[in-house]
Amino acid sequence: MAKDDTFLRKEQQAYIDSIRDRTGRSYSAIARSIGSPPSTIVRFMDDKASSHALSAKTIAKLRLIYDTPAAVSNVDRVVYSEPVPLAGTIQAGVWHDTGLFSQDLTPEFLMIAPDERYPGIKRWAFRVRGDSMDLLYPDGTIVVAISFFDLCRAPKTGDKVIAIRRMNGLEEATLKEIEVLDDGSVALWPRSTNPRFSQAIIIPNTDHTDLPDDGCHSDYRIEALVIQSIRRE
Repeated sequence: MAKDDTFLRKEQQAYIDSIRDRTGRSYSAIARSIGSPPSTIVRFMDDKASSHALSAKTIAKLRLIYDTPAAVSNVDRVVYSEPVPLAGTIQAGVWHDTGLFSQDLTPEFLMIAPDERYPGIKRWAFRVRGDSMDLLYPDGTIVVAISFFDLCRAPKTGDKVIAIRRMNGLEEATLKEIEVLDDGSVALWPRSTNPRFSQAIIIPNTDHTDLPDDGCHSDYRIEALVIQSIRRE
């Protein structure tokens, strides 16, 4: 069996080298093109002591991209998806109880293409309900968000965000567009066709000398940045 594995490994290495020669891509770029970490291919090609072979699934992905007609010119158009948890609904116009971003959730998953802008950051998906943001996200839209804690930056004007309000021991969430005002206070704006939703929620800056990291009142926080939306035309 060891001999068979060694033969298969050499065969696969020769195949990957042929891909590199045809496309001019590095081993790490070849790995990324199939949605795998660069080390999947780099270590496989560079480790002379190992005898393991790549999985049939990995080879199938490579063949799908590189052994189809016009593969070299079209390789960047082939995108693999990865599972993103659909953590529930978010009511764009109504504050409601939430367990957003809980690691204890057992949600369903959506298959969504990787976002190269935020490598390694966990993404969460939510279904929008209500019409206070329907100019941007009509009822039924899926929004994909990442935590500002993981992003390691503060919210800024123009960000579309999921905001959390803490009240009576509960946490409630809404979807809004943020504006950081000159005095340090924060406005959460609806973007709606409904005249009922025309006023911003103003989060006052109550301590000019010691602002929280997210620039918000202690009873509020800006939890997540919306980075993508999926909706029907």
